[in-house]
Amino acid sequence: MSRHSLILAITTIGDLLCESKITRNKEGASIDKINLKIPDYQRPYKWRAGNANQLLDDILGTRAENKEVYRVGTLILHKTMSAGREVYHIVDGQQRIITFSLLLKAFGCDMPFLQEKIPDNQLYAQNILSNYALFSRRIEKYKGEEKERLLEYIKTNCELIVVITENLSEAFQFFDSQNARGKKLY
Repeated sequence: MSRHSLILAITTIGDLLCESKITRNKEGASIDKINLKIPDYQRPYKWRAGNANQLLDDILGTRAENKEVYRVGTLILHKTMSAGREVYHIVDGQQRIITFSLLLKAFGCDMPFLQEKIPDNQLYAQNILSNYALFSRRIEKYKGEEKERLLEYIKTNCELIVVITENLSEAFQFFDSQNARGKKLY
């Protein structure tokens, strides 16, 4: 990837978070070894119970309508090298990625992303614990095969559009265009 080139891709939540890969680029090939990181400039994880409930309700509604794909937004990544390996900093999509990680964890999935150190911030800790507990309670009512089918739907039918760039200023430009009314990064 040259300095100003972009990679456009689509990934399922399961591939990204459970398999550490992006499902397919525009040529149809997967991108492996996606090591997601939350950069220092990101704002804290602010999604609360209302946001987490809405995400799960949207997934359940889309599944009930038998929709094959539920596009959950855009993920903008800044690809860089750190300690001799490729790292993908989340420029946009952090709130959704953390929330999906918590949802999958409530189903019992282990993910490399959850092993990453999060910023030492009370808001992060409070919202992470609260949303994980909420998902755990809601998932509790699903048993056996029904629970497995819901998990499989989340992993394979929930998709993100992915934009990858090695140029941080270009990543910020994409962020700004996606979030004209959103919160500014620090």
